[in-house]
Amino acid sequence: MLAVPELGLQELYIGSSPGRSPVPSPPGSPRTQESCAIAPLTPSQSPKPEARAPQQASFSVVVAIDFGTTSSGYAFSFASDPEAIHMMRKWEGGDPGVAHQKTPTCLLLTPEGAFHSFGYTARDYYHDLDPEEARDWLYFEKFKMKIHSTTDLTLKTQLEAVNGKKMPALEVFSHALRFFKEQALQELREQCPSLPEKDTVRWVLTVPAIWKQPAKQFMREAAYLAGLVSREDAEQLLIALEPEAASVYCRKLRLHQLLDLSSRAPGSRRLGERCSIDSSFRQAREQLRKSRHSRTFLVESGVGELWAEMQAGDRYMVADCGGGTVDLTVHQLEQPHGTLKELYKASGGPCGAVGVDLAFEQLLGRIFGEDFIATFKRQRPAAWVDLTIAFEARKRTAGPHRAGALNISLPFSFIDFYRKQRGHNVETALRRSSVNSVKWSSQGMLRMSCEAMNELFQPTVSGIIQHIE
Repeated sequence: MLAVPELGLQELYIGSSPGRSPVPSPPGSPRTQESCAIAPLTPSQSPKPEARAPQQASFSVVVAIDFGTTSSGYAFSFASDPEAIHMMRKWEGGDPGVAHQKTPTCLLLTPEGAFHSFGYTARDYYHDLDPEEARDWLYFEKFKMKIHSTTDLTLKTQLEAVNGKKMPALEVFSHALRFFKEQALQELREQCPSLPEKDTVRWVLTVPAIWKQPAKQFMREAAYLAGLVSREDAEQLLIALEPEAASVYCRKLRLHQLLDLSSRAPGSRRLGERCSIDSSFRQAREQLRKSRHSRTFLVESGVGELWAEMQAGDRYMVADCGGGTVDLTVHQLEQPHGTLKELYKASGGPCGAVGVDLAFEQLLGRIFGEDFIATFKRQRPAAWVDLTIAFEARKRTAGPHRAGALNISLPFSFIDFYRKQRGHNVETALRRSSVNSVKWSSQGMLRMSCEAMNELFQPTVSGIIQHIE
């Protein structure tokens, strides 16, 4: 077991360095702009920690960017009330009439390499381009993990767009970060016109625990290029580990949002098997209140109050399952200040949701041929994006107890391109394929059995379970 010094909430959250005061500062800071009236998404009622000596805030506001593999977003809080977290404005996109507080990590550049759009706007614009015109545009998606998988990462590392063209990875990341910087500052200006910009914002970027130092430094370099901070004010930018940030968030959780893992008997069912969620919630709540012997919990979701029920020595695990990675951390509550002690070094692996997407692509390769899929992605990039969007929608409806099959629409350009390349239609390909769990629907769709869909999840789910256990 790795012994690590205790970390307080403020230090763990902002990684404050000697000589600089933590961002969560007491009210009354000289830079606090009291004219900013923004209603927080979820006002905190958490118990206040022991009073400490007042410290002058270095920044008036903290903006944290969650740069994800599949989706990204930001949130901010003011030094006058650091517990009041303000989520970014909702995005219109995806399903008609549905608003989201994250946007897809999709970047669209013009044929000349200039920034065009990000998120839903980029995805929808690229979708509407003429197929021939789309070949010249540079569309990047799910590119975050590329800098982790690159063994010889440098500032000159290239990223490949869906059309096969390449661009310096540093420029791609800086375009995305600059977009969020402008969005956040615009929202702050609209809500709080009196807030001066220069040196008042502290920026936080979250990164997976499995990233090595070169990847973390790469993100910092991208932030410099994007103009978030200057090299002279490097401490204005914090690179935070995703599971540690999630662990701090656990201070807001309620007991019924936990699953008790410590009560599992040897040889009992694995984490991946279905059990009664309601029963587990009740069990976790009662066992924590009645027995205080090394309880270990897995956080599910939600916002509430956990700390009021916990005592010194209680331990919990956070499994942050994202698009690209699963990050794990185990902390123990210490008293009297409610500080956190790290019991195990934050760790994880590349077992994110993109693994399910890769399994689907491999399934298509088995049916239609890997060479055809590679050619289609290169010559019909916009249509390939359409296909991945269709799969994403169906993927979210899948479940271990779903009984019916799922239909996945194939773009017309896929059907037409396959016929021209192979000389026969996709229905013939499915009949000749050894994949019996996928059929051709008379409505022009791939019809996947629930077993076939569940099989796509198995490698990723097994990887997550392995890391947890």
